[in-house]
This record gives sequence, structure tokens and C-alpha cells, in this order.
Amino acid sequence: MLRLSWLISMGISLFGVMLIQQFFTMKPDDVAQAGNLGALGLALAAPFILLSLFITYRFFLVTSSQARDQLMRLIYLIFGVALLIVLIFYAIEFKNDVYASLGGNTHTKGSQIYGFPTLNEYTNHVFLNFYTFGIIHVVSGLAATIIGIFKKSTVKD
Repeated sequence: MLRLSWLISMGISLFGVMLIQQFFTMKPDDVAQAGNLGALGLALAAPFILLSLFITYRFFLVTSSQARDQLMRLIYLIFGVALLIVLIFYAIEFKNDVYASLGGNTHTKGSQIYGFPTLNEYTNHVFLNFYTFGIIHVVSGLAATIIGIFKKSTVKD
């Protein structure tokens, strides 16, 4: 049951993140008229993301503390660290591509977003995208795995 609730919460919160990325971010050739609508989308998706982080933590805490052999715990740990490194690499590449398409960041004179706040209608998807979603969930899972490795199996499913 815990696995099913984890998968459902991941799906719902990922759907919210992808909606924010798709509908609340302006393309570089569009002109923004008003404030940042991404804040509205984030306010709607934040409770689901926080719940998903909690369920991710709980799932990996239970799974790692109930693992019968050390090999499975080690696999969780190694896979989590490797996935974290890959996601960070792709997140940095994605950020660089977005800023390149805008002509630079908010401090680069001549860029489309010069003088804008760091989080604006053009760069919402730099801060809230699939990669950052994955990073925060992998960190949550890694923290739970590390705690679960050293904790006795008292947590129930």
C-alpha cells in the first residue's frame, strides 16, 4: 500500500510541476504583460509536492530499514547518489540552455530578462522542472535510506 501511495503522490506532484513548466512560463519571443503567474501555479502545486516529499521519505525509510541484506541497502545508496549526480548535471545544462536562449541571465546587459528578478515569468522552469523535482525527491529518498540503514526495522508498512 505504501508503494502505491508513493507512486500516486509522485504522479500527481510531477503533473503539477509539468503544468507549471508548460503553462506558467513565457517563451523567449513572448512579451510579459503582468506579474509572474508561476507563483500562482506554485502555490497550487506546493502542498502536493510537500506531501510527495514526505511519502518519498517514508517509502525509502521503510524499504531500507526492512531490507534483509546489506547489498540491497547499498544498491539504494549507490543508485541514489548516481541518480543525484546525473540529475544535477542535466539541471545545470538545462539552466544554461534557458539562459542562452534569453541572451543571458538577469544581470547580463542586453538580455531579455535584464533587470528582472531571478524568478520571473521567463525563468520559472529553470527553478521548477523535472530535474529539480527529481533532485529534491532523490535527496529525500537518500536521507531516508541513510537513516533506514542505521535504524532497526520498527517502522511498519
